[in-house]
Amino acid sequence: MPQFFVAPEDIQKKAFRLTGPEAFHVTKVLRYAPGQSLALFDGRGGRFEGVIERIEADGTVGGRLTATLQADDVRSPVKLHLYLGLLKAGHWDYALEKATELGVASIVPLLTPRTVVLLHEVERTRAKRDRWARVVMAAAKQCGRAELPPVREPAQFRDAIRACKDQGLILLAWEGMKGAVAAENLRLALREADQKRGADSLDIHLFIGPEGGFSEEEIELAESLETVVFGMGPRVMRADTAAAAAVTLVQYEFAGL
Repeated sequence: MPQFFVAPEDIQKKAFRLTGPEAFHVTKVLRYAPGQSLALFDGRGGRFEGVIERIEADGTVGGRLTATLQADDVRSPVKLHLYLGLLKAGHWDYALEKATELGVASIVPLLTPRTVVLLHEVERTRAKRDRWARVVMAAAKQCGRAELPPVREPAQFRDAIRACKDQGLILLAWEGMKGAVAAENLRLALREADQKRGADSLDIHLFIGPEGGFSEEEIELAESLETVVFGMGPRVMRADTAAAAAVTLVQYEFAGL
């Protein structure tokens, strides 16, 4: 059964309301009618079952909640934050989709001197936020995820990585470590961090560069902040592929897959 997003503010006691694209999908695409059941999620981890009671003239769907469900997301015992060099539209959308499916907690677009998306176009990226939100929403609905990872404001690499200092484990994938495989130092760093955290939650900040990669100066800054820099083997990956692969490696080590 497909699941539909209901904004938290559109849930009042046992009643719910669907508007906009979600209501259109229910009424015009699937042609649901009063009396039919829906699977709902609120983007904050809540999942529900509901029944349609009415469809208004403006297309708004109203109904009542019949059950509150335990979210069956596959959740990692850590919060994994992905910092990814801002990419061209198609590759960026792919990265957002896969990061959402793989369970990241948040996504931060990174700006670096080698970012192919020109820095003077950053203002234009703000107009793309709605599209990014739609990509994340569609991916969450497809994979049955009950939480929507926020896509943060674009940030300069130096500012973003400095803000991570003492906020958890910092990881950075670098193609400059030619031939080095992730198992050589990534796995050890993850296992050591897992042992140290005990019962506490652990934030992991994962940095992946843009199409042009990270510079030597950026790597020096990262290492000065005790970042674990790791390689991902001899193959040259696209940035969006590297992001999906690195997230998968981290989630696997923490039984998040």
